[in-house]
Amino acid sequence: MTEHSRHFDRRTFLKASGVALAGATAASGSVAGESTWNYELAGEALDAGAQEVVVQDDWAYTANGASIATVDLSDPTAPLLGGTAPGHGDDNKDVKVAGDVAGLADDGSAGGVTFFDVSDPAVPVELSFYDAASGVHNCYLEDDYAYLCINDSFAYARMVIVDVSDPENPVSLEGDERGSGGAWMLRDRHPDMADAGVNPIHDIYVQDDLAYMCFWDAGVVVADVSDPTDPRAVAHFGAADDAGERPEDAVEQYERYLGGHETNAHYVRPTPDGEYTLVGAETFPGPYEDAVVPGDHGGIRIFDTGDLSTDSEPGDPHEGHVGYIPAPDRPADALRTSHNFDVTDSKVFASFYQGGIHAYDIEDPGDPRHLAGFAAPGTAYWAAVDLPTAGPRRYTVGSDIGKGLTVLELNHETPGEQSWDADEELGPDDVLTGTMGKPL
Repeated sequence: MTEHSRHFDRRTFLKASGVALAGATAASGSVAGESTWNYELAGEALDAGAQEVVVQDDWAYTANGASIATVDLSDPTAPLLGGTAPGHGDDNKDVKVAGDVAGLADDGSAGGVTFFDVSDPAVPVELSFYDAASGVHNCYLEDDYAYLCINDSFAYARMVIVDVSDPENPVSLEGDERGSGGAWMLRDRHPDMADAGVNPIHDIYVQDDLAYMCFWDAGVVVADVSDPTDPRAVAHFGAADDAGERPEDAVEQYERYLGGHETNAHYVRPTPDGEYTLVGAETFPGPYEDAVVPGDHGGIRIFDTGDLSTDSEPGDPHEGHVGYIPAPDRPADALRTSHNFDVTDSKVFASFYQGGIHAYDIEDPGDPRHLAGFAAPGTAYWAAVDLPTAGPRRYTVGSDIGKGLTVLELNHETPGEQSWDADEELGPDDVLTGTMGKPL
C-alpha cells in the first residue's frame, strides 16, 4: 500500500463524526434489570504510551512505543507500575511473554524484536535484538520460538519463525528465499490473494502446535508448526469473497482495506480446546477522502474448528462463520471497531477502542450473549485480557491507549450507578494515530 493510499483526511472525518462520548457506561447484558452481570472499576495504573497488554501470573506487560513496561497485579484493586526498559525503535506496538522471556515488536525503522529477561518482572533486562529487516507489527512467543508477522511486501506477507532457545542469540529459521524453511507465505498457496495488495499478515496466535495467522481479507490460515523448520497449512477460513481481486484504484483500496464489518481478519484466538476460533475485524465506517467506506464497525466472527488438527487439509477459505459478536452500538459518534481480545472456555473479553471493554458468554458459540460493558469518556482500549485469580473474583485488564491500564471487576450484582471523573474528550487523531495512518 502506498503512502498516498494510506493518507487519511482527519479533518473530513472529524467534521463528520464529532467523536465525543456522552458519558461512561457500565452496561449489563440483555434487557435492563434482567441481567445480574456488570463491570465495576477496580483499579488503574498510569503507563504512558500503553498499547498492547498481556498477562502472565500476577504481572501485566505492555508495549508503549519506545519501551516495555510491567505492572504488578497481585492486588488488582491497586495495580503498581513495576519497571520499564527501552526497546529498539520508537514504534513498539506489540509485546508477548513466555516464561522468563518477553518480546517487544517494533513496527518502525528499527524493524525487529527486542527480547528481555523478565525472570524478575519488576526489572526487565534486555537480552538481544533480532533485526527483521522489516517492521514487525505483531509477534507471538511460545516455548523456544518467536513467530513474527513480516510484511516487507504485501505480496510476500508471511510468518517467520525465530529460534529463541538462547534468547541472547535469536536465530531465524527462514531459508535463503523469502517464505522458505521456517516460514509460511500466503502466495505459496494463494498467489492471487497475495498479489491483491490488501492482504498483509497482521497477527499470529499459537496453540497446540498450530499457528493461527491473520491475512486480512484473505482470512485466517492455520499452519502445523510441530516442525518449526517446515510449517504446513492445515486450514484456511474467513476469507472475503473478493480477497483474490486487486483493487482498481486507491478509493477501492480504502473501501476494501477498511470497509465491511464481517470481513477482514485483524485478530484471532481459538478457544482453549480449539473447538472454535474467533476472528476480529478492524473496520472504520465513514468518509475517507473521496471514498465512503461501506459497512460498520468491525465485530468478531466465530468459526467451528472442531475438526482441525495437524493432519487436516485446508478447506474452502470462504466458508461461513457459525456465530457473531457485533461491535457495541454506543457511545454514538465514536470509534467502536473490535480490536484485541481474550478467550476462555466460556467467555470472551474484548476491546472496541472508544466502544470500551465488553464481556460475552459463548457457552453457545452460535448465539453469544453480552454480559457487561464499560466505556468512559476519554478512553479508548487497545486490548482486553482476562486476569485469573485464586479466589471467586474475576477481573479484566484493559490497556487505555496512551494512558495506562484499567482493571475491571466482572461480578453478578444488579448494575448500579458508577461515578467516573470525565477525562478530556478524544478526537480521531488521539485514537487512530499509528493505526489509521498505518492500518496494520
